[in-house]
Amino acid sequence: MSATTMSRTEIEATSPFSVSLVGLGLVKEFAAAGPGCAAANGLLNGFETTKVKLQLHNNANPVYSTPTTRGVMTQIAREEGVVRGLMTPGLTASLTRSMLYGAYRVGLYSSCRRWLSGDGDPTLAHRLMSGMFTGGLGSMLSCPLDVVRTRMQADSGVIRNGQYVTGLRRGEAVRYRGMISAFMTILRQEGLKNGLYRGASVTVARASILNGAQLASYDTLKRRLGWEEGPALHFFCALASGVIAQTVVMPIDTIKSQMMLGDGFRTVGERLKRNGVFWLYRGWAPACAGQGMIMVLQMPLIEEFRRLLGVEAI
Repeated sequence: MSATTMSRTEIEATSPFSVSLVGLGLVKEFAAAGPGCAAANGLLNGFETTKVKLQLHNNANPVYSTPTTRGVMTQIAREEGVVRGLMTPGLTASLTRSMLYGAYRVGLYSSCRRWLSGDGDPTLAHRLMSGMFTGGLGSMLSCPLDVVRTRMQADSGVIRNGQYVTGLRRGEAVRYRGMISAFMTILRQEGLKNGLYRGASVTVARASILNGAQLASYDTLKRRLGWEEGPALHFFCALASGVIAQTVVMPIDTIKSQMMLGDGFRTVGERLKRNGVFWLYRGWAPACAGQGMIMVLQMPLIEEFRRLLGVEAI
């Protein structure tokens, strides 16, 4: 269609100025999402550490006397300290990953939802597909950091003379000295495909389902409740969406942690056969507590950052 036959609206929509505004809008959405996700995940890193240790705990050779959420957290706090044992393992990798992953998974969600729904109101299917796409994309880009974080959380413990004296690797030599050390060691010894992207298919599937369930339920609850936009609405919908999403994704979460530590599908299948289906929900309580609290911190922060940056609420 020529410029003479295009309507004024069409010309404005395709002008460089309009395109630059769209780009600025995306930058603002990224800027609101990344820091909000990082702040929430950093504050609740202890729950993620506990979840990973519970998922990888071997009952045949127990390290924790009481393999429950409370038991593991109490023993770690007693042996390693709250800060060193619970709050800081894998923290640098977790914050870096959250900035990148969060920017894509939440920052692109509204734009993707608008594109799918067009001029009409978005349906639940639109919300699910938008969340699954942005979650999968963010996870694909941040998968190496996810592997590094999981390894560092699983390995964490008190070190003496180059060996762990507490934790899951008690009596074994220290493998990683920090995030960069872990990244380079995994890349050098295991490569990109079998190391930093180990279990990527499960990780991306997990992120896609989790994000789809979380953002779709959060978005839908906000519309169905009809409450005034504000902290109370954000808090309730965030908590509910966190629990819903973690319950849906918990089996994949457990398999993902196993594969990132080096197990293959055959080993995971053998453990499932030996321990039963409820093994897939081991660590569900800290995972739901962590996911619920992460969302309670994360979504209100993101909504507030969006307001300050002049971006419409999710």
